[in-house]
Amino acid sequence: MKWKLLGVLLLSLLVLGSFGSASIVKDSNDKACQPVNYWVFENGAWVQKSEPRVWWYCQEPEKAKGFEGFAFKEMPYGLFKKPDPMTLHQAARDLTDLVGIDELHGKFSKNLPSYGGMFINEEKGLIFVYVKDENDKAEIRKALEKYRGKANVVFLKGKYSFEQLVKWEEKARELFKIKELEVTWLSAENSKNRLIIGLRNVSSEKLALLSEHLSALGIPKNAVIVEKIDLKPLTLEKDYKLTQSLSRYEPVRPLMGGVQFQVPGHNYCTLGFPAKRNEIAGVVTAGHCTDEGAPAYQPDTSDPSYYIGDVEVKIWSPAQGDMAWIRTTVDVSPKIYPYYTIKGYKSYKYQYVGTTVLKSGRTTGLTGGIIIDISNSLEIRTTMEVAPGDSGSPVFYWWQGQAYRYVQIYGLLYRWDPDEGTSTYVAIDDVLNNLGVSLITG
Repeated sequence: MKWKLLGVLLLSLLVLGSFGSASIVKDSNDKACQPVNYWVFENGAWVQKSEPRVWWYCQEPEKAKGFEGFAFKEMPYGLFKKPDPMTLHQAARDLTDLVGIDELHGKFSKNLPSYGGMFINEEKGLIFVYVKDENDKAEIRKALEKYRGKANVVFLKGKYSFEQLVKWEEKARELFKIKELEVTWLSAENSKNRLIIGLRNVSSEKLALLSEHLSALGIPKNAVIVEKIDLKPLTLEKDYKLTQSLSRYEPVRPLMGGVQFQVPGHNYCTLGFPAKRNEIAGVVTAGHCTDEGAPAYQPDTSDPSYYIGDVEVKIWSPAQGDMAWIRTTVDVSPKIYPYYTIKGYKSYKYQYVGTTVLKSGRTTGLTGGIIIDISNSLEIRTTMEVAPGDSGSPVFYWWQGQAYRYVQIYGLLYRWDPDEGTSTYVAIDDVLNNLGVSLITG
């Protein structure tokens, strides 16, 4: 009888997990389809426009401006069975390798010189690719032939190559030094085939000032999209009510990612994921939640027995990011609360605009969203719901609709824009490299 009850319990967890996944994705898509304002330079003036933030999830791709059809017409849009996200990601990975771009190390596409960027739609098994040259389209078709009937390619007419956009992005970094502009975001890897520039506030005066500096830097204004993006640390200024009835704010041993912790003098934050430094076990979190050398407690500082170790490394700077490593005195587990097992991580190079990612946080629990932008400083912007106290949350991926609990770490949550409803995490590559740690997996 005991084993029968255990079997029913496990089956219930798996079924609930599947429905939970579907709900998270649906909620993220609903949020992603809300309109967002942006500004483009047309006919000698900045013009305000509006469209759904994740437009390729919110409308038929045939209606997209610049749409040029599918690579595999015998498997037209809408006739798929539910696509397998693992296959879609592998196809996108093969295309990434074909393109041969690694902008952090100065590598640009020699195989596909007119390539202008890529993004995906996991729900419909689509890979969108900006290209200008028919020869490049033929190369992509050839490379993805083995995915015929499993994933489709939507070709969009690109105006700029990815190499052009990244070079302009490098030049545009000078804009961060112009205090009057208040630049908050810069990205060439997005769904627009344009350079995205985020300003804390957008006004006619700031747009005029931006025009002057773009001209001085030799960046064409027609290649730029301006958005209002005001990113802030996820600092807990009041005790936000937990939105999920999970015991993240109770003692959890061994330690795992996604649970509440506290450093004296700071409000509650979230533990990220376990990691070793010099072969010593510890756990990663956001830097602004800590002080170097300070003791850390889980779940809070109310009881000396909650002590879990000391903050050995803290980084909180525009150049290096927002992260910390706690050397623990208690056991750690390669898990994300409550039962996700960490199997590895995915480099920023294989994280794609359009991917659905999740985070597990102290305040809002498990929420999901869509990657909408990736900067070459390894900051990644999403539509995930977050709130103060979620700083330090692990951002991860598990295949949609699957009941198993294995996840890949994508990064560490640390900022949000409460007005626009977006959140930002730093890619796992940056966390591991800057902290000098290695991920603990199970």
